[in-house]
Amino acid sequence: QQMLQQQQAQQQPLPQAAQQGPPADQQDGAGKGVISLLQEFVQCSRQFHAPQHRAILQWNYDNRMADFTTLEFRGTVAFLLDGVPHHVAGAWHPSKKIAQRDAAERALAFFVGKWGEQLLLEQEGPKPVSESEGASKAQILEDFCSSYHACGGKVPQWSTTWEAGECSAVVELSLLGVPHKFAGAAKPSEEAAVDDAARRVLWYLQCPGYENAFSPDPRAAAVVGRDIPSPPANWANTAAEGCALQMAERKTALMRVQNKLQQTFAKQLRPGQGVWDWSYETDEEDQSWPPLCRATVRIPVAGKTFTGAWVRGQRDAQIEVCDLVCQFLNDSDLTRTLSKGSSSNELISESSDGALGSEAQEQ
Repeated sequence: QQMLQQQQAQQQPLPQAAQQGPPADQQDGAGKGVISLLQEFVQCSRQFHAPQHRAILQWNYDNRMADFTTLEFRGTVAFLLDGVPHHVAGAWHPSKKIAQRDAAERALAFFVGKWGEQLLLEQEGPKPVSESEGASKAQILEDFCSSYHACGGKVPQWSTTWEAGECSAVVELSLLGVPHKFAGAAKPSEEAAVDDAARRVLWYLQCPGYENAFSPDPRAAAVVGRDIPSPPANWANTAAEGCALQMAERKTALMRVQNKLQQTFAKQLRPGQGVWDWSYETDEEDQSWPPLCRATVRIPVAGKTFTGAWVRGQRDAQIEVCDLVCQFLNDSDLTRTLSKGSSSNELISESSDGALGSEAQEQ
């Protein structure tokens, strides 16, 4: 039951993400002030009581390769406004701290600045009313947006997806110059899904006649849970940004898995001991480039060896194996064993069982 909006060609689950205003290249003190101001604004707008010890502002970061060597970060902040989860994405910056300040500044500039100006305009004249008798809610929304000042005369754009026999609709529209995306609930037909999403947007924009057409659920996970549910993957990306994010993901995959191994076996690793050893095979008969390659990684501290599938290029071969290592690290039995304080010798002895060793080689 969530609507979702975005800004700057980015998508997210419930209503609105703002990305308007100048980037935040300010001093650290000023940046912290912006984040504090945003938190105070959200706290003053709360309609439902949030769980104890739940962060008012919840942060997440994407990263991408600006070029072959430069990593950039984009901050996304999630919060509740009047019971509705919002996600706001900032611009790309060379550090997480600047990216965080930028997202906070843009959120304030949009919700306080832009919407504040819009509310003053609406006091001077009423909102347009759609008189289309018998029209669908999608058509009513289009008519409303074409004459509503905040939409700038731009009509909504629709997309639908099917999962488990149910359809979900997402509508993208411009609000005060900022792209937003709203999603409705899953429905058994495309018509019903579009109708549901349109109804939510008409309510969110307080279109005359739809002021009470929707009510946020006070028992929804986004309201009572410890964390606001994450938006769909790559919700805030254009096609070009999606490629850059994928490249960053691949370049940092090995580093993340290595760090997780070191953290998992911190008590078993001896000083200066490497956490893994790599070896590679190539298909000598393959004439293409990059050549077919298969990677094998040995993790001495765990007594495990993993071999991936044949793929093109050494980096892709490593990533294939990293997926197997991640499955091993996420194994609940391993977690329980380590939590009991097992020594590295115990781990190696247990993992060197004939059946386990055979399974590792097959993987």
